[in-house]
Amino acid sequence: MIELTGAAMRQMFPNAPQAVLDAFVSKQDVLTRAGINKTRNRLAYFFANIEHECGGFTIRNLTENINYTAERMAAVWPNRFKSASDVRYAYGTAPGWQKKAFDDIYGSRMGNRPNTSDGSLFIGRGGPQVTGRDGYTQVGKRAGLDLVGNPELACEAQYQPEICAAFWDWKNLNIKADAGDFEGCVKLWNGGTNGMADRRAMMAGNDPIIKKLSIVADIVPVINSIPTKQPAPLIVAPPPPEPPSFWARFTSIFGKA
Repeated sequence: MIELTGAAMRQMFPNAPQAVLDAFVSKQDVLTRAGINKTRNRLAYFFANIEHECGGFTIRNLTENINYTAERMAAVWPNRFKSASDVRYAYGTAPGWQKKAFDDIYGSRMGNRPNTSDGSLFIGRGGPQVTGRDGYTQVGKRAGLDLVGNPELACEAQYQPEICAAFWDWKNLNIKADAGDFEGCVKLWNGGTNGMADRRAMMAGNDPIIKKLSIVADIVPVINSIPTKQPAPLIVAPPPPEPPSFWARFTSIFGKA
């Protein structure tokens, strides 16, 4: 495995909370189980996309900000809205209109249930910005966390290694990293190629840092077995001698003829 250090994590994520970096250093076994730190290329793809998705762990509460303006919403979804006026016509301007918009736009997608608040509840969270009820279900199952029942767990610093590794495993991204298919990795990550230039820039900046990391042997737990007592060897008594024949008894009494 490739060993992460606190200094390297700080170089890659200069503005991240210390608790997040400490979690990655102390929980490297989480990355090992997902195979992420087996190669430098996997680590490079992994951290570059995380850095882009959550601003290097700096976005507020590691949660997607849905407080869009009408203009921003029209720019993000041009196929749905021709202008900001279309957005205002659809959802109004009263406080909380963005929540109504997200419930509508993301309803019946990514496992979200129609006519519910799933669209605004299961928004992007954590390092990978996991999104949608399906995403929260799959990542939570792999991370051992109830993200559907408590979505905010995906934002906690102590769980970022589990959340990020579980997302990577869910998307089966080791295959893309091993093939050198960065664009394919990004498409599986967020469904398109948004932010491709920024992601590549992140990877280029992290590359010299990752190249300097040391390779160490995987830690395999040693089980000290208690030697069992060996059974005593089985001693077989020799068979009793056969009784002397008639002539042997005769000659022993009367002598030879």
